[in-house]
Amino acid sequence: MRLYLDTTIVNDIWVMFQADSLGSLSRKDIKKPRGKWIYEYVALYYLLDLTDQWDLELGSSPVMFEEISKMIAKNTIEINKKNFLLDTYRLLKQKVIPYEPKQVPEHFYNQVSSIITSRNDILHICQSFAGGWDYFITTDFRSILKHANELQPLGINASSPRAFIEENFLTLEELVRTLHGSWDCTPMSGQIGLGGSGGIGFCSAE
Repeated sequence: MRLYLDTTIVNDIWVMFQADSLGSLSRKDIKKPRGKWIYEYVALYYLLDLTDQWDLELGSSPVMFEEISKMIAKNTIEINKKNFLLDTYRLLKQKVIPYEPKQVPEHFYNQVSSIITSRNDILHICQSFAGGWDYFITTDFRSILKHANELQPLGINASSPRAFIEENFLTLEELVRTLHGSWDCTPMSGQIGLGGSGGIGFCSAE
């Protein structure tokens, strides 16, 4: 399956990398309620870590690069974050060929615009459609995922990392128990990669 990642996902990857040093995060990066988001972060970790085993292809489009490039970085934390997001985009770009903006039918753009208001979100969705991606992976619950049922008839399967895993493979609890024998803590030490092993430290919110 081919998964299109929007910019919220690379932002979440940044947050995961800072899990052991929350002082490296700005307030807006720490999403609440934490009990809900911890599960999405754990799901995203496994989605990235098991890419090869699950035969998944991850990618995005130049819309992500444009969105990140326009971010205003005023301090060291924001500069480090922006550089990390750009590096992650470049890694995704290496894994998807060709990687050029695709033409989108005007009627499709208009249909999406009648559902979604954010220009960047609209462009991401249009590029996902034009690129023939199977799923649109995001943690934008306030905009995209809120309208997932309206986007589905247009051929857009918008899903959060956790929802994608549980729809196609196992529940998150079953996955953690299968791999680690316990739901109390997922031992992710080291460094996370796209389609590789290793990770970050996260324990379950239970």
